[in-house]
Amino acid sequence: MSNQRFAGRTRLQFQRGLSLVELMVALTIGLFLMGAVGIIYVNTATTSRGSTLESQMNEDATLALELLQQQVRLAGFSNVNNSGARLFAGRAVLGCDGGFTNNAGSTAFEALACNTTTTGSDAIAVRYEATLLNSQSVTSSGVQLPANCVNEGIATWNALAEGASSATPLALADNRYYVANDADGTPSLFCQGRTGAGFGTATALIPNIENMQVQYAVTALPTAGNPIPHHVAGYVSASNTALGATAGNWPRVAALRVCLLARSATAVPTGDNSVNDVGRYLDCDGVEQTATDRRLRRAYITTIQLRNMRPALPADYVSGQDPWAYLYE
Repeated sequence: MSNQRFAGRTRLQFQRGLSLVELMVALTIGLFLMGAVGIIYVNTATTSRGSTLESQMNEDATLALELLQQQVRLAGFSNVNNSGARLFAGRAVLGCDGGFTNNAGSTAFEALACNTTTTGSDAIAVRYEATLLNSQSVTSSGVQLPANCVNEGIATWNALAEGASSATPLALADNRYYVANDADGTPSLFCQGRTGAGFGTATALIPNIENMQVQYAVTALPTAGNPIPHHVAGYVSASNTALGATAGNWPRVAALRVCLLARSATAVPTGDNSVNDVGRYLDCDGVEQTATDRRLRRAYITTIQLRNMRPALPADYVSGQDPWAYLYE
């Protein structure tokens, strides 16, 4: 009987629970591990969110540049008639520092005026003959039409006043690109394009594009009796005296250097960085800027050649005449 009581006491001793000290040590270790895991999770989530926003910013800017490249490369494109004359012989590119005073379609290409009261985003207008081969197509009343920059159909019309070589109906693309705020107040790359004799709706294409700056590669001035030079003399802004309001200077443009300033869609977590570190960037002029809204910003630059405006066989320049008239003859 005594042996049974001894065995029972022994089992009770082996089943003894944790002491208060042991419990406190275990809780401390558990809290430390939970804190370490929490810190790792927060840091990982912060980095992941920042990377996601940066990737989205890169995609927006890349898409906007690709869109502009595709359009600008078409500038000046034209088929020819049976006599070899270009169907569209008008000016292909026009730009304004600070934007156009009126982006609406009621303004003819040659009547576009520059906004001289602001130093904001630039604007460019691009023209070419639109076909089903160089443009997206849309169907209107059962007829396939080439589309403008916002996928509206371009009907053929008498574009003689806009630079067509004859009154023969022509599908003339005239797309104007600029930066403005959309309905939600988000700065975006906009476009408004011709639908025929009139213009379509101004439409936001790519969000979170804050600024567009354009420089123009111009060729050297022609001299009487000599072939028109094709080498680039330098890059200038639209308001430079090498271009300005003189229509005859714009055919000297051989390429466009386009810079887009894009931002992240929302503010990014600062993590271990300061707000100033997150907001520091170089603008389109290469000047360091600091934003305090915790959004990432970056300038994206590309150079686009005007392939249709650089013929292989230049003609001699005659003073007082259109230096590019041989393109249209």
